[in-house]
Order: sequence, then C-alpha cells, then structure tokens
Amino acid sequence: MKEEEIKMEKVTVTMTENAYKEVNMLKAKISAKKGKALSWDEFFELLLNRERKKKDLTSWLYTLGIFIAITFVFTFPLYIGAPLAALSLIPMYLLIGFIVAFFSAYVLTPWSLRKEMRPFDSAPLQVLKSLEELSNRVGIKKVPKLMIKETLEINACAYASLSGDRVCVTKGLMDAYQTGRMDEKELNAILGHELGHIRNRDSLRWGVVLSWISICDTMGNLFIIIGTAVGVTGTVAVAGSREERAFEFVMAIIGWASVIAGFIMKIIAKIASILAFHHSRRQEYAADEVAAELTSPEVAAGALQKIEDLNNELIAKELSMLPYSDRWQMQPRNTSWIDSLWDTHPPMEKRISELKRISEFL
Repeated sequence: MKEEEIKMEKVTVTMTENAYKEVNMLKAKISAKKGKALSWDEFFELLLNRERKKKDLTSWLYTLGIFIAITFVFTFPLYIGAPLAALSLIPMYLLIGFIVAFFSAYVLTPWSLRKEMRPFDSAPLQVLKSLEELSNRVGIKKVPKLMIKETLEINACAYASLSGDRVCVTKGLMDAYQTGRMDEKELNAILGHELGHIRNRDSLRWGVVLSWISICDTMGNLFIIIGTAVGVTGTVAVAGSREERAFEFVMAIIGWASVIAGFIMKIIAKIASILAFHHSRRQEYAADEVAAELTSPEVAAGALQKIEDLNNELIAKELSMLPYSDRWQMQPRNTSWIDSLWDTHPPMEKRISELKRISEFL
C-alpha cells in the first residue's frame, strides 16, 4: 500500500495512505469547528491535550470509584437494611471525604512536616532552573517551592499546602548530584516524577480514598482508649465490692464492648486500606510516566535504578528515620504478597520494567 509522509520540522512521520486520509480528515473537521486552518503542530497538540484531559478524568473517576468502594465497606449494613436510603447518602459521604482529604493534604501534612522539611535556600541555580522549566512543561503555573530534608538517603517527595505545592529533595540526593554520582538528566527525572504527583493532585486524591479509613481508624483508637478506661474502672469497682453494684457492672460491660468495637473498626479500616494502597501504587506508575515524558523512559528507569543502587549503600536505619515514609520513592520493605497489599509504592523492579517496556516502542 502506498505510504504518505508528514514532515514536521525535523521529524518525519510515516503512515499508510488510509491512515493519512483519516488523520487529515480529522484535522480538517477540527479546523472547520475552530474556524481556522490548524497546522500539524497545533493539531497534534490539541489531540495530546484531549488525551491528557481524558486521562485526568479517568483518574478522578477511578479515585471516586475506590472511595465509593471503601465507603461501602464501612456502611454495608445500611445497604442491607435500607439500600435506597444508603444510596441517597453518597453525596454526603463525598462531601465529608473531600473535607477530610483537603484538611489532611493542605493543612495537616504540611504542618506536621514543618520541622522536617526546610526551604532549600542554598539550592544550586541549575536545579532551580530545571524545576521551573519542568514545571512549565508539565503545565504547573506556580512553580513548587523547593525544600530539603537533612538525611543521607537519596530520595524526593512532593506534598501540598495552602501557600503552594512543595517538592522536597534529600541532602543525600543533592550530594549525589553535586559529586557526579547522579547526572542532571536523572535528577530531572526524579523532579519530574514529583511534579507528576503535583499535576495529578495525588495528595488530594490520596486523601480522598484514605478519608473514611482515617476516620474509622481514629474512632477505633478512641473506642479502645476510652473503653479500656471505662471497663477497667467498672471492673475494679465491681471486683472490690461485696455489695451488688449494678451501675459499675453495666459500666464494665459497656467499656469492654467499646474496646471490642474499637478493634473491629480498626480491622475494617485495615481491610479497606487495601484498596487505598492499590490506588497509591497506580499513582506511582502515573508519576513515572510523567517523568518519562519530561526526560525519556530510559532516563527515568535509570534514575529509579540509581536511587535503588545508592540507597543500598546506606545503612538500614537511615531508611526508617524519614517522616511520612509512605510518601517517598523508596522500594517497599515488605517481602510477602500479603504484606505487599499495603505497600504505597510498587516494587522498584516493576516500575523500572514498565518504563523499559515503553522505551521499546519509541
């Protein structure tokens, strides 16, 4: 079959005649709707923007789906007794979930990290320039503030705040970059990964899926603490008296029943969190793709491998000293498949493998 060629500056795209006709027709129809003739650059950029918006919408729908599934785990008795009434409460659940998620992502997290993550005032100018350029390329209007964590581990993370987003690098990562153990492209891939989290609003989405789990787990802790205090008080009062103490007996029963209820709530929260951590691992793959787009799949894979290799040189106790360790690009330390259900990050070898698969088709 005859082939047509489309030349775009320094790039030549080869396609079959039928494919070219279909693409050219699509370009013509979009141009007609726009009321102007689109160049090939404008046409493909429009298609890419549509694909990005579609991907963002799909990601949010997936997040909401996980949220609804988790909500169902906590409220399934209502669906058995009054399913229609339970369904009507979904908007309220969503509102509560987003309020909790917003507070957690934009207030609680940055507040808890305020002493650990310091502004990187002495950051190399090239790193600041790269962060700005990558932010512009990924579509982030306000460049995130660069922070630093004083630890020897080679790593980076991103988080949100009311005053703007933050990208935090470790001292170990900067030392590796400045001593030449990690080159500029690899550093850009790491920064690109964190910018991917920011562009995708992963802090907020993670907070949404985790909202009911956090509420249930916190309530479980309160039930256990208060129930233990009430139960012990009632039990001691009953055991220490020879008279019939009905009130103290009831108090002891209520207290220990609260403890049991608290443990049940924590077990339910633990089971429901399997869905949340699955969602977190998907976010990591998506952020890796952003890093690959900003640099290349080979560079992104190489950066992940470099993180792994350099961190393997550090003593194990350095890894456990990081705050909010689930937010960092570290390989899960769990070994069994059961433990892996609660990993926030996929195994490093799988992330590298996914990037290499993309590279094969470039």
